[in-house]
Amino acid sequence: MKQHLFPVTNHNHVEFYKDGETYYEKYLSAIRSARESIHLQTYIFELDSFGKRVQTELIYAAKRGVKIYLLIDSIGSRNMTPEAEQRFKDCGIMFCRFNGIGLKWLYRWGRRLHHKILLIDEKEGFIGGINILCACQPESKIPQLDFAVYIHGPSTVALAHYCKVIFKKACKKNLPFATTKDFIHSEQGYEIGISVNDWIHGRSKITKQYALMTTQAQHQITIINSYFFPRRKFMNQLTDAAARGVKVRLILPKYSDWPSYILASEYLYNYFLKRGVEIYQWKKSVLHGKLATVDNDWSTIGSFNLNYTSYQQNLEMNVDIYSKEFTEYLNNEIEQIVYEGCEKVELRDFNEKYPFKVRWSRLFFYLVLSLIANFSIGLSFQEDHNKEHRFFHILRIVGSIFFFILGVLGSLLPIIPGFPFFIISFLLVYKQILLNKKTA
Repeated sequence: MKQHLFPVTNHNHVEFYKDGETYYEKYLSAIRSARESIHLQTYIFELDSFGKRVQTELIYAAKRGVKIYLLIDSIGSRNMTPEAEQRFKDCGIMFCRFNGIGLKWLYRWGRRLHHKILLIDEKEGFIGGINILCACQPESKIPQLDFAVYIHGPSTVALAHYCKVIFKKACKKNLPFATTKDFIHSEQGYEIGISVNDWIHGRSKITKQYALMTTQAQHQITIINSYFFPRRKFMNQLTDAAARGVKVRLILPKYSDWPSYILASEYLYNYFLKRGVEIYQWKKSVLHGKLATVDNDWSTIGSFNLNYTSYQQNLEMNVDIYSKEFTEYLNNEIEQIVYEGCEKVELRDFNEKYPFKVRWSRLFFYLVLSLIANFSIGLSFQEDHNKEHRFFHILRIVGSIFFFILGVLGSLLPIIPGFPFFIISFLLVYKQILLNKKTA
C-alpha cells in the first residue's frame, strides 16, 4: 500500500451529523439502500437498541444479495458474542475481528481499529467518531456529543480501495474483490481529502494536517476532542498560535467514559491557560467527538484523538473539508455547542477551586497515562523501527513500570519513599517519548 492513499477530490456532497436519532435513521437508511456492497469497519459494535437495528438491516441486505464485509475491533467489540458472530456468517456476511488474540497479540496489543466507516455500493457512506452504540446519559437520555459526516462523491473511490485492503490484511485472506468503480463527477459539492494515521505502515497524515493548519492559522483555531493528551510539540504549536494573536479554543469533556483521562488532561490546563488558550468543558453529556476548524477555510472530522494512541497505534481516519461555506456552518454549530452546554475554565478558579487531593490526582494520572501510552507505543516501535536497539527500549519500558510500582507502594506504605521512584519512572518514560518522536 502506498503512503499517500487519498488524493484531494472536488465536487463531493457532504453532510454533518451529531450522534442521535437523526444520525441513526440516516445510517440505517443508507444500509437499506445498498444494492451491491457494504463495507462496515468500526471499533465498537454493541448489540444495544441501535446495534440491533444495524444488525437487522445488515442481515436483510445480505439476504437480498448484497455483499457485506464487516470488520470490528477485537477489543472494542469484545462484547460481540460468538453466537452473534455466527448469525452474521450464517447469512453470508464476511465477518472478521481486527487483531484478535493470537501468538503476536501481546506484541501488537496496542494496534487497534479505531476508525468508523460505513461505505455503501462504493459511492456513499459515513466517516466519523460515532461507534455502533447508543451512548446516552441514563438520567436525561441526552446522547453523547459525537460527530460524523455523510459523503457522496469521487472521494469514495480511494476509500473503497482502502477498505478492501484493510479487510484483506485483517482476515489474512485473498478475497476476490471486484475492481473499484470510478465515480461520475458532478459540478457541485466540496473539496475534501481523507487522512489516515497508521504508524506501523508509516502513515501520519492526520498528525501532519493538524500541525500544518495550526502553524498556518491566522484568526481562529477550535478543537473539540474527547481524550486530549497531545504531544509537547503540538502543545507548543497551539500556544505559538495564541501568541501571534490567533484565538485558540479547546472544547474538552467534563464527563467521560474514562474519568482518569479527564484528570490527566486537566494537568495540562495550566500550561494552556497561562499562554492565552481558552478552554471550555462540555457538561451536558459525555463528549466523544473529534472535530477541529481553522479560520473559516478548513475543518476536520473523524476518529482521531489528540493523544499518543491515535498518533502512533490506532488505525484512524478523518475527513478534511476545504470549504469556507462548510467551515462557517461548523463554526456556527460549535458556537451553539458552547452556548448550550459548556462552561469556560478560568485560570484562577481552576487553581483555587480544587483541593490538593484533586491536583495530586491529576499529576498521578498524567504519569500513569504517559507510562501506559509509551509502553504500548514502545511495543509498536520495536516491531518496525530501530531493531538493533530493541533490547534497550524494552528494558527502559519494563524499568519504568517497575519503578512506578515501587512509587505506588511507597505512597501507600510507610516502608519506602515513593516520590523518588515516581521521578525515575517519569524520566524513563520521557526518554522513551523522545526516542519515539525521532522516528514518528
